[in-house]
Amino acid sequence: MRTSIYDRISEQRLREEQRQEEERLAQEALDAPPPPSERFLTNELSFVRPVGFKDKTFHVFTLTDIGPSPLSVVVGRSVVEDDADLETVAQQLLKELGKSLSHLQWVEPLFPTQIAGVDARQVEFKWRQQGQPVHQLQVIFLHQDEQQQPLLMQITATSNGTKGMTPEERAAFFSIIDTLELRRPDAAPDTTDGEAVSV
Repeated sequence: MRTSIYDRISEQRLREEQRQEEERLAQEALDAPPPPSERFLTNELSFVRPVGFKDKTFHVFTLTDIGPSPLSVVVGRSVVEDDADLETVAQQLLKELGKSLSHLQWVEPLFPTQIAGVDARQVEFKWRQQGQPVHQLQVIFLHQDEQQQPLLMQITATSNGTKGMTPEERAAFFSIIDTLELRRPDAAPDTTDGEAVSV
């Protein structure tokens, strides 16, 4: 039995709709965010972080083994709300600094910058701690941990020099910032021998 042209057009339309639906589902699968990594990564090892364990990791880099270091760099991280806005978080940090540090002076007010391809904020300030001058340069940006929780990352250089941060100290800090690469939750650990710092 011969089918009419209308039956053939209808069948063709159904096949086209089915093809479009298959393409849409395939695209949705490609666009879906990857599942969070199971493993918590450090430079030397990884492990599965138990549910409920909070990561309060700080990385501290100094120039001396004993006593105060003339320059230290600290990488800190803290969990923030899912809808956290970098500028708002940065302004809150500045208010807290103003309340907690005595004789605070702004060397360079908060300004936008970029680190490893993401928006960041930079600020420079000094204050006195037990009568001694302290000079800090800080950059902050938002990132995610291996469980895809949003994090505020703070990288802070602290100089205890009586005349403030020296050009050499500043250059050392910015060499870290300039070579920084972000670890993405959906990316495999980098096993190359590059010089970049992964956070």
